Amino acid sequence: MAKIGQIGLSGLHLAKRKDTTNEVDTATTISVAGLVTAEVEIETVSENIYADDVVAEVIASGFSSGTVTMELLGLSMEEYALISGQEIVDGVVADNSNVLSPVLAMTFKSQKSNGTYRYVSLPQVKANIKGESFTTKEDGVEIANVEIEFSIIPMAETGIWRVRADQDACKNTEFLNTFLTTFPENVPAPLEMLKTKK
Repeated sequence: MAKIGQIGLSGLHLAKRKDTTNEVDTATTISVAGLVTAEVEIETVSENIYADDVVAEVIASGFSSGTVTMELLGLSMEEYALISGQEIVDGVVADNSNVLSPVLAMTFKSQKSNGTYRYVSLPQVKANIKGESFTTKEDGVEIANVEIEFSIIPMAETGIWRVRADQDACKNTEFLNTFLTTFPENVPAPLEMLKTKK
């Protein structure tokens, strides 16, 4: 069987989570265009158990912390306000050091070399916008991309920090068709899977 790699990246969606209930506020959902790269990095925790002066067992407790670093062609003021938590008034943002970035839900998709897509949901992230770069025009135009680092926060109740689904493996078409705008926090319910297969 031929290896299938990732060849594309698109469909970035973000939405705020409500402070009181931690549910996704679907009214705040935005689709962010201009996604260039997305790099997910995680750190895991493991501990060696020794016996007879050698490692007898390695206990891996899995996810410890993680980040997703995204490079975008740019951010509109509306997109910046949502990600940073800053207030926008008539197209104007006054950055306030007392404002904390909100907890967001994030989804995107990556095209695979066989033409299908892998869908990715990071149910809870918090943004750290690293800054902006401005350059004068010289012989040609150089586009200064925006880089944002999101800290990944596992769901408190379940510990789930990422949900992924491959279009060519998941038979639940309704789950896939609404994936980017529903920000999945877990696998689909078994009954829903059975309904889709009928």
